[in-house]
Amino acid sequence: MKVKTTEGRSIQAALSEARRAYGDDIVLLDSVPASDDRPARVTVMLDAPSERASAEPRKETAREEGTAFGYQPSRNKQRKKVAATADTAGDEREQNSGSTGGLVDVMEDSPIDVQGLAERMRRLTTSARRTNDPARGNLFPKTGADADPETSAKPEADLEQLLESQLRVLHERLETMERRFGGAVIGAGHRWAAHPLFAHLLDRGMTSGTLTRVFDSLAEHGYDPSTADDKLQWALAQELLRRLQHTAPSKQAAGTQLLIGPSGSGKTSLLLKLALHPQFFARHRPAVIIIEPDPESESLHHSPLELFRRHGVPAQSVQTADEMEQALRRVQSFDHVLIDTPALPARAADARRMMNRIRRFVAPIMPLHVQFVFNATRALDEYPPETLDKLPVTPDAMALTHLDEVHGWGRIAEWLLQFELPVQHISNGERVPDSVAAFSPTWFVQSLMNL
Repeated sequence: MKVKTTEGRSIQAALSEARRAYGDDIVLLDSVPASDDRPARVTVMLDAPSERASAEPRKETAREEGTAFGYQPSRNKQRKKVAATADTAGDEREQNSGSTGGLVDVMEDSPIDVQGLAERMRRLTTSARRTNDPARGNLFPKTGADADPETSAKPEADLEQLLESQLRVLHERLETMERRFGGAVIGAGHRWAAHPLFAHLLDRGMTSGTLTRVFDSLAEHGYDPSTADDKLQWALAQELLRRLQHTAPSKQAAGTQLLIGPSGSGKTSLLLKLALHPQFFARHRPAVIIIEPDPESESLHHSPLELFRRHGVPAQSVQTADEMEQALRRVQSFDHVLIDTPALPARAADARRMMNRIRRFVAPIMPLHVQFVFNATRALDEYPPETLDKLPVTPDAMALTHLDEVHGWGRIAEWLLQFELPVQHISNGERVPDSVAAFSPTWFVQSLMNL
């Protein structure tokens, strides 16, 4: 057995680099997300010399098609063997790492080649349409024996939706495998790993690397695993709160509010709740301006204009900079102006193009407070800090929605630790307008630790 470490701009990129260097038969031992001063890092275990992996050419024919969705039957037995070895190495390891039930199932079921999934699906689909080979049409089967391939193929929008859903599922499975296997193998070597607080936060979704740094910080202040539970729990909460203090929002977000975010983030719903809630903008007279998509855009869009009017909120939609200028003159008598925007495209180039258009619309507004709205149930790693920094309109704060649907609050904590932005608002349900609140780091840490 050999242990190797590789680096990359993200955990997935570092994992892909490890496969290219040492072959596919590797087992992930530990992962450390990227930080401001260093790239992401993964530690893997090899059960065969790396020279063998580089000497044998990879076969990418029918085998590649079989792995398009992460299904790799020829490697399941090897993974079972490695997982079984980790489980039988000693009872102490399993006790120290917390709950590791279902580890073998997670490894069998979990994706490995997440980064290459989209490209493989595109290549398979294109090849199947060119050759009209029924054996290669498994992604989009015909509805009948005489069905026309052109009429039976799903639209491109359906393909993008399929890719997005599959990538989300694969990413969540990979995170589960990293957390459980990392806790079973790496966490067992840390002196805090046997403590219930360590196991609790690991189970909530925090990585062993982050927890190691947090508990080592406690040790520097004189705490050790033998410290009384209530005293250690209080010290741990204070340490987490210190690390998340930058997420504390300002008491009052000044100026016109502009909400941006990807599809499904819930920004329109959040905007409606803020406009109607008496503790926020409903205390005075709010008005809503809806920026419609570019007329040349082919994206599907349903204007929320009637939604706001149905709830008694004055609203108007604009599609050009001239219409925006007229709308701003009409809302001068209102106390608050809230601006809704189209869904931010997933592709970076398209997102920058759309935000350049938004910037022209809001250029005359001073002051302007920009909130980037995230759906907390989705893969938050899709939006690293550098993504927001490159937007033409830079966010001043973040907002988190769908918190009532999240079970692993530790992964949200991991994500928030990477940002220097405050979290202004949260949405934790569908009730209008009750399910909205101001974010509090103290409340978040208490919920994370079940205090």
